[in-house]
Amino acid sequence: MERSTAVVGGVIALLVVGALVVWSGVWLQFVDPGSYERTTVTVVDEDGTELGAVDARIADTWQQRLVGLSRTESLAADEGMVFVHDRQERHGYVMRAMSFPLDIVFVAENGTITRIHHAPTPADGASESDLREYSGEGKYVLEVNRGWTNETGVRVGDRVQIPGETTDPAGTGDESGPDRQTASTPSCDAGPTGAPSPTNATVTALDEACTPLGTVSVAIADNDSERITGLSDTDSLAWDEGMLFVFPETGEHAFVMREMSFPLDIVYVAPNGTVTRIHHAPVPDSEYERRYPGTAKYVLEVNRGWTNETGVSVGDQLRLPNVTAS
Repeated sequence: MERSTAVVGGVIALLVVGALVVWSGVWLQFVDPGSYERTTVTVVDEDGTELGAVDARIADTWQQRLVGLSRTESLAADEGMVFVHDRQERHGYVMRAMSFPLDIVFVAENGTITRIHHAPTPADGASESDLREYSGEGKYVLEVNRGWTNETGVRVGDRVQIPGETTDPAGTGDESGPDRQTASTPSCDAGPTGAPSPTNATVTALDEACTPLGTVSVAIADNDSERITGLSDTDSLAWDEGMLFVFPETGEHAFVMREMSFPLDIVYVAPNGTVTRIHHAPVPDSEYERRYPGTAKYVLEVNRGWTNETGVSVGDQLRLPNVTAS
């Protein structure tokens, strides 16, 4: 594996072997991460098309993983850090001592992205107990500027190529399924709730701690005619507006941006309210219609960037109106 050496401090705090390791900020300042090597990390979609690449510092010792980017004031648009763990398992990260927000991308041993978090900087004066944990399954974790995955269209199920590291670019390993969280059981009051809803209602996103991340007022498309038309006859959405597509049953669906005049986040949702997939769809620039597929009973469409700004990611849950589709 070819790497160039850079003497630079780095990043975020780490979790090891599936359990959050609590380190005090006082103790952290005495950790010497040593020199970081560098490599180019590239992300490709399911067709092998390159979506983006970053010049990444490599954090492959416990000292480097612990310090992370916490001693870095900012990243260039094409910079990041890749954390290399000894094995694939559940890890958790916190934004301890961070001065800028991040996208935190969990990557399986075979290179498949399994989860993406959009992490804001901690509030001023936040204590250790106030720090939110961003967890996921993987052997690698890529940290980049918050918004990078949204701007490049990177999503769960895409492939990360790390020279000399990721082992299965063809995606034959057991982490290859982009909708693998469909069967998860919600821990919050999520999914359809309340009495049958009228034509317009609200959808609230909740993280794994059941903390509300954002709410949108939605128009409901619950029949074939409304689902086909979608937002194609809408000029724009307010930031807190969207459309909820409701299907009679869970199945494979695919959306296209036909006749759309503004970009969207397309959020696939299981019957229990769990977010299973998120696409960041631009306005089409040609006659070619890219399909944005997923397995779901519900699909939420909002302004592109809404999931990034609110921190909504795969595995979070939506509190939905109680609607029966036809």
